This record gives sequence, structure tokens and C-alpha cells, in this order.
Amino acid sequence: MSLFDNLFGKKKESKDIRTCESALEKRPDDPVLLKKLGDLYLKTGRHEDASDIYVRLGDTYSSKGFYPKAIALYKQAIKINPGWEKPHEKLAELYKVQGFSREAATQYVKLSEILERHGENDTAILYMQKASELDPAHTTVNKKAQSFDVREKGMMDPLPKLSTQPDVQATNFYDLNNELDKEIQDLNIDASSENLVDETGVDSVFKAIQESAATEGKDDPLFLYNMGLAYRETGLLDDAIESFNKVVSTGEKLFDAYIMLGITYREQGMFKESLTSLKQGAELEEASNNMKVGVLYEIAQTYKAMGDNANALSIFRDIQKEHKDFKDVEVEIVRLAGGG
Repeated sequence: MSLFDNLFGKKKESKDIRTCESALEKRPDDPVLLKKLGDLYLKTGRHEDASDIYVRLGDTYSSKGFYPKAIALYKQAIKINPGWEKPHEKLAELYKVQGFSREAATQYVKLSEILERHGENDTAILYMQKASELDPAHTTVNKKAQSFDVREKGMMDPLPKLSTQPDVQATNFYDLNNELDKEIQDLNIDASSENLVDETGVDSVFKAIQESAATEGKDDPLFLYNMGLAYRETGLLDDAIESFNKVVSTGEKLFDAYIMLGITYREQGMFKESLTSLKQGAELEEASNNMKVGVLYEIAQTYKAMGDNANALSIFRDIQKEHKDFKDVEVEIVRLAGGG
């Protein structure tokens, strides 16, 4: 960290945190403010606070029916604070609502194991029982059930209520972007703070999620594809890669999946995999000439990220020959050729 950052960076972050916290007192469910505050907490090392904010943000999206986004946020909370029970329970409840019994059971098992480590054996047993009811074939359930010293009465006790079930509204979605714009305009945020922009990419992600949030079936390619988008926008790139690969394996929506897979691989520094996925997408029969130009652009960006400026420059020039005004190709050529 530079001397400037040491002297001024932390002070600015603290001021931004206070600004967000103050604004959230008036608008506790504002997703823009929640995302901004969660990111600031994470940046300053306040992991437990960040995890709590991401769970709150997940609850906000879940209540509106944006399930993939909510799932991604709950997973982000677990990644930050893996020993906390709440996000596991939230995930289990949301999976259960959507009919994903095995996934819900897995989260109940993890919740049970956390509770057991905390010495809450009775509660741990009850959640393991819940997992067993959802997925009797779960191997961990069978092993753990035998390891507990269980009274018959204890197994019949009602499950504790650690949090409320998601109050799922009918998925008659309103225009969330417009609602966010209205609320942001009403906020009185200190002008010296960073602009409170939704960095989760609502413009690019929510429309797709909106169309598929009510989709049932974990093998549905559209659901998996939108899960990949949600993971990407939340920063869970490994999970995004897994989701896009699942889409590819179904044989549906191949072009978009290959391209997003290639871009995400690039963001992870997996350049060989990025080039392979992008080239496979370009070779698909469904890829039109315009679509192939877009793929070539992404391939050039991957070469550029690899430091292979010669290949990148060659591809950008090929694109410019046929599509002079395509994106920022002209600017990229100038930069790579040493002119800027």
C-alpha cells in the first residue's frame, strides 16, 4: 500500500461506511446501499459485518423472487464467514422452496456440523433429521446419524426456528431498475463519497434472472445460465464457471454459455481454457457472422490479457477491415501499435 493510501485511504473508507450506515437507517432494505456497504466492510477487513450485509441483501432479492441472485449472495456470505449458521440455513430454505431437495439437505448437513462444533448437539441432531427427511440417500446423513448419541424423544422434537422462512411473493416482477433509480435520487449522500452505484450489474443480470427465477429443475439450462451470470456479478467466478460448464453439458444455449465461460476463464487468468471455449463457441452452427465477430473481439482481449499483443493486434485489425466502428477496436489498435 502506498504512503498516500496509508494516510488517506482508510479515512475515506471509514467516511463512506458511515455515510452508507446513515443512509441505511432510513432505507434498511435498499439493495444499492447494502451492496456498497458490504463491499466496504469486506475491503476494510470487517468480514463478519460484510457477511451479515450480504445475507440481508440476499433476503431482499429472495423476497422479490430473484432466487439465483439471492443464492449467490448467501454463498458469498458463507465464503467470507464459513462458520456462521445463518447463510447455510437461508440457502437450505431457498433451495427447499424451489424443490431442490438434495441441495437443501446438503445445507442442513453443513448447518448441523457447525452447530455440533459449537456444542449445540441437540439442535444439530434436529437439522440432521431434517436433512434425512429431504434426502434419505445422502451419505453424510447416514454416517452422522449413527455417530450421534440420540434419545428417541430428541429425534421427535420440533425443529428450532433460527430464522423465518422466505416470504416469497408472487413472481409478478416490477421494474427493479426504475425503483432503484427513484430511491437513489431521493438519497442525500455526501458529495465527497463515492457514487453509490449498484456494482452487482442490475442492468445486465436482472432481466435474465427475472425471466427465469420461477424456473424449476436444477438441470434447466436457462436457470443454470442465469445462475452463472449471478455468480459472475457477485464475484464468485469459480461457481460461475461451474454453472456455465453445466449449461454446455446439457447441449442447450451453447453459444452464450461458451462465450461467458471464455470470458470468465479469462478473468480467472485461465487463458488457455478461455481461448478454447471462445473458439468452440465461434465454431457452432448457430453462430452468425456478427456473433463470430463478437467472439473474435473476445479472443483478441484474451490474447491481450496474456501479453500476446501481436496476436491481439492482428485480430483487432481483421475486425476493423470488415467492421470499422465495432466497439473500441480502433482505440485498441492505436494502443497496441504504440500510439497511445
